[in-house]
Amino acid sequence: HDKVLVTPAPGQPGKLPFWKGDSLGRPAELGRAVGEFVRELGRLGPQQARARVIAAGLDAWAADNLLTYLDEQREATGTLPDDRTILVERFRDELGDWRLAIHSPFGAQVNQPWALALTARLRESYGVDVQSMHSDDGIVLRLPETEEAPTGSVAVFDPADVEPAVQAEVGGSALFASRFRECAARALLLPRRNPTRRTPLWQQRQRSAQLLSVAAQYGSFPVVLETMREVLQDVYDLPALTELAKQIESRRIRIVETETEQASPFARSLLFGYVAAFMYEGD
Repeated sequence: HDKVLVTPAPGQPGKLPFWKGDSLGRPAELGRAVGEFVRELGRLGPQQARARVIAAGLDAWAADNLLTYLDEQREATGTLPDDRTILVERFRDELGDWRLAIHSPFGAQVNQPWALALTARLRESYGVDVQSMHSDDGIVLRLPETEEAPTGSVAVFDPADVEPAVQAEVGGSALFASRFRECAARALLLPRRNPTRRTPLWQQRQRSAQLLSVAAQYGSFPVVLETMREVLQDVYDLPALTELAKQIESRRIRIVETETEQASPFARSLLFGYVAAFMYEGD
């Protein structure tokens, strides 16, 4: 019980142990600043843009790489997403299914609830199980077995409908389940069988899922209410998402649609996170 026995594994490369944890993500204020910086670089000429990023602290190699990255994105899609422009890009993946990449720099605290609402809307519209992934820089949605190309209008929500749409979906999300487990443990609803021994995480998840399946039937159950409050107020930034919907409605933020033969440079970065999200989804 207190020893680990190992044997050589010839021919196998060494692997570092790691885990992929959740982070709160970029705040909306920082996202707007990043978008404003991209918009500023997009307006400048090559020499002025290079001088600007070097003045911001980048060395010559990093400056060249950043400006080349932005130029390749502009060449692929015709526009750069920034604090006043949301780019909706669609393309076919390797299986021929539609992928919808929404390039939004406003951070994961805004993009995560937006992705939930989008998933629900597309599921109702197309009648298929839509897979989604969010990051600080946007959202990737996969629509399997749909011939009709998704349009940028799916990303537009009435500001009054944003919070109800998110609330209706959040209860079935993985984030809600993990936060419920933490809240139930704090409320001493998941006591250890033996106080001197640690309970394995998979057993905690199992017991938490059983408790949630019962508690979810009672909307006023205190731990369910606290979990909902924690997700909607501490993790998600719903006021920023509602404000974003108002700015889109008033045309202060424009939505640009484009269809590409393959993923643009920005979309390839998003897709890398999409693959990781499903590769590391289980234990």
